Amino acid sequence: MQPDPSSGVNVAMYREPYLSHDPNTRTEFLPLSCKTTAYPSSGGIVLGYFSAVELAHLDLSRTKQANRSSDPVEEDDLALRMLHLGAHWWPNWRLYAHHQERILEGILYDFHFPPHVNVGYPSSGKGVWVFKFSADERIWDEEDQRKPYLDRKPDDWDGRINMALTMNERCDVLKDFGATFYEDVEDCKDIPTTLRKGVEERRRYEKHLRKMEDMKYVDEWLSGSEIGRDAKDYARLRYIA
Repeated sequence: MQPDPSSGVNVAMYREPYLSHDPNTRTEFLPLSCKTTAYPSSGGIVLGYFSAVELAHLDLSRTKQANRSSDPVEEDDLALRMLHLGAHWWPNWRLYAHHQERILEGILYDFHFPPHVNVGYPSSGKGVWVFKFSADERIWDEEDQRKPYLDRKPDDWDGRINMALTMNERCDVLKDFGATFYEDVEDCKDIPTTLRKGVEERRRYEKHLRKMEDMKYVDEWLSGSEIGRDAKDYARLRYIA
């Protein structure tokens, strides 16, 4: 959650790193994670916010900022490995930042915005743990007719997940939070097997994000009147998101 302005914290300074981006930068260290970006040759960006354990898994420095590579093969390789850790593909930074800012302002997105996908790989090399929560920052009001399909981030999430020193410890934390274990990674719809599939999966969100530009739609959706019209898309996104 963003800080309460009444606390004296500079809210604009807190939000700025999440909404601005240098296209030459690979990693940027934030208070609770490292913003990491890859630039696949097919276009767009792959964006993830990673812990120290995940950076080590990606063979990225946990202490020094890195810049993007000029080698498209290297960028594609990192992009896929980031997708395997729950990162998302976006057509451009502008689309992500615009809707992320609205979420920070308290607008509820639910299935319209990709969820946070948190992944852990046991050192045995067998299977994967996956735990997801909504990108929404604000708690849903009791009078809202619609109810979220995913819970918000647990209050103690950042404190506990950032204490993990190894991938096995990360898996243990994910398990404690109720993560799902897949014996075969290919059975998990949140982890694409190829870069192309990862891009295709995330393109599905674009039309839903466009709908969220219309506040009339947002009001009708929250009241429940749009659920019939979007029933198929809603059901599908509940499955993949």
